Amino acid sequence: MMCNACKKRESTYYQRHSGLNLCDECFISYVKKKVRRTLGKSIIKNNIKIGMGLSGGKDSLVMAYLLKEYYNPIPNSEIIGLIVDEGIEGFRKKGIEMAIDFCEEYNIPYYITTFEEYVGCTLDYIVERSEERNITTNPCSFCGVIRRKILNKMALNNKCNYLAIGHNLDDIAQGVMMNYIEGDIKKLAILGKNIDNPMFVKRLKPLKYIPEDEVKLFANLIGIKYHKEPCPYSSLSYRSEISEVLDKLEDKHPGTKYSIISGFERLLTYLPVEKKMDICKYCGSPSASDTCKACEFLKRLNII
Repeated sequence: MMCNACKKRESTYYQRHSGLNLCDECFISYVKKKVRRTLGKSIIKNNIKIGMGLSGGKDSLVMAYLLKEYYNPIPNSEIIGLIVDEGIEGFRKKGIEMAIDFCEEYNIPYYITTFEEYVGCTLDYIVERSEERNITTNPCSFCGVIRRKILNKMALNNKCNYLAIGHNLDDIAQGVMMNYIEGDIKKLAILGKNIDNPMFVKRLKPLKYIPEDEVKLFANLIGIKYHKEPCPYSSLSYRSEISEVLDKLEDKHPGTKYSIISGFERLLTYLPVEKKMDICKYCGSPSASDTCKACEFLKRLNII
């Protein structure tokens, strides 16, 4: 089968939801163009500083590769890597090493911090403490809120205009469905809109229209070395259950995940975001109440 784009080379990839057959070169070009359109002209311009949350996995490193390519020729623009060591024994070290190697290979400045530095303990300790106290909140919930808080603080400290997160299409579709099933309208609204607050760095999600399998293929074709091992806590999460359901639906009905995001974006018009933000009385971070979610978790565990 010939590539539908160039009509010169043999197709190596079939995109089920669109029916497109693409060769390696045209697939790479397709992803680059799609991510550039996602960012838009208002973002790719002079005098922009972007902090990138880097885990060492395929998503964050593909995102960093593309942002480096887009911003490298633009005057007075800068991208930096923000790396957080959550403290997961036997797992996290390798990902951090790969994130550092990537930054050094592509000449990207980077900054590293730890859960221990910001909240006084590792994620492993938080999980152990929650088990001792019979708290059923899964580790991914603890990790997610604390990691987001730390990345926001790092981006603020480095005077970044934007904080780029490597969430792909699968991640966004899962988040939409999780919050919808839980009836959490506030989280749904926050998921799709940036909060207008000087203490909250605006988010960029360059890969939000790129499915996970395409991110992986792009990384392999470009030759990006990334951490392939899954987090040992990920299988315990509610997200992993939602992921399995959506994968089955996508397999039977190609385009399901795109449809979820498309419908969600149309719905966003009707979802109000709370404009008034409070300040957490424990850490000083922007919060919807007087205690941010991260500090709320830590209080339950008697860590603060």
